[in-house]
Amino acid sequence: MQKLKTAFAVLSLAAITGCSNSGEGRIVGFVVDGQSGQRLNFFKADDAKNNIDDDDESKSQVYAVIQGEFRRAKPCGEGDLSQENSIEADGCYQIEGIPLGEEFPIFVQTPGYERFMGRYTMQTWHEEIEQESAQEVVNLRVFPTGFAVDYRFLVNLNGRAVPDVKVNCQYRLEQGNALQTAGNFLPPEATGSTTVSATTDANGVAVIPGAQLVNGASYHCEAVLNGAVDGRVLSGQSDIVAGMSQSEQAMSVTSPGTTDQNFYAVFSNVDDPDALLGRDGKLVVTFNRPVELAPGTADCQVATLLTADRDADGNMGRFVPNQANNNASETATAEVSADGLTLTVGFKQPETPFDADDRNTLVSFSGIIVRPRGAADTIQARYIGALGACTEANVYGNAQPLRNVRAGGQEDTIRLF
Repeated sequence: MQKLKTAFAVLSLAAITGCSNSGEGRIVGFVVDGQSGQRLNFFKADDAKNNIDDDDESKSQVYAVIQGEFRRAKPCGEGDLSQENSIEADGCYQIEGIPLGEEFPIFVQTPGYERFMGRYTMQTWHEEIEQESAQEVVNLRVFPTGFAVDYRFLVNLNGRAVPDVKVNCQYRLEQGNALQTAGNFLPPEATGSTTVSATTDANGVAVIPGAQLVNGASYHCEAVLNGAVDGRVLSGQSDIVAGMSQSEQAMSVTSPGTTDQNFYAVFSNVDDPDALLGRDGKLVVTFNRPVELAPGTADCQVATLLTADRDADGNMGRFVPNQANNNASETATAEVSADGLTLTVGFKQPETPFDADDRNTLVSFSGIIVRPRGAADTIQARYIGALGACTEANVYGNAQPLRNVRAGGQEDTIRLF
């Protein structure tokens, strides 16, 4: 862990003093059975020592895609390992020749176990401190096929079971090189549904089936009442690692007095401001609880194009002008998913098509006003960009900017090219 801490310190220094992407490094680590904790050997034994000879024909492999090509892991080097000193190489793997700064997927396959896929980025090291052969520790955890832990959430209000509470567990998307701290394990990616939901029964128990979760992945779970109590929305929360956390989870629903703690964006597709979304890019925001667009606010929704004729060819995109007080938006679209957890904001067909050669073309949004689904008051409303210069915005004069727990204030701008 100290090595990784040092690496992040070096990365911060590099941002200040300049850095080099040249050079290559390696990752090393152990492959572990997530249920038993036993290290798994993917390589052949030699001279009564396990896991030290390569086996390119084995069905058990750790591999990565480096610069578009498959690259298998190799066993860790023998070094000082000998029969006399009893050093063990069980579970150890290494992948060499990874360009510094490279993001790449890592896979694990072995009979009897679920396939693993994760994503990691080699750090960019300051050239005066680290040169060739930078090494980082990335451990991998796989689970037996069919292994699953069902999670029982006991939802209570001041110790009393609360029925009809919706529990939403959302896959926690990690940023950067966020290894799980308990052993530097790389979290797996969720390639299917990222949200699993259940409703509490008369005993206040909601069951999230483990078969619908990705073993080893982190989930943030929120318990939310469909209606308000004494004019306030109650909620509770809990974080789990699927297959690792205890199956019984207690969740207390409370009203902390500030609606921001109950209603916020968990993440969005523009938390990385440098993400390029292309000609049909959209802003996609995921919430901690079901939301709805504030009624009557379509006229407030505006998409603004920020571009310039950078290639000087006389072609440049342009939106049609917005018209006030017609209960519609000429430039923006906004839609909430059926479960209320995802908001998708886009733009309408431009009057003049975009020119992909006009680099750094941006679209910003404003007047996108949302609130918790079923909320009767206006104080719980939140907006993206700005409240909007429309008549209906006056109704939501007490609304606040939408908060994003990963990025602070929710970003309102998407980058197309």
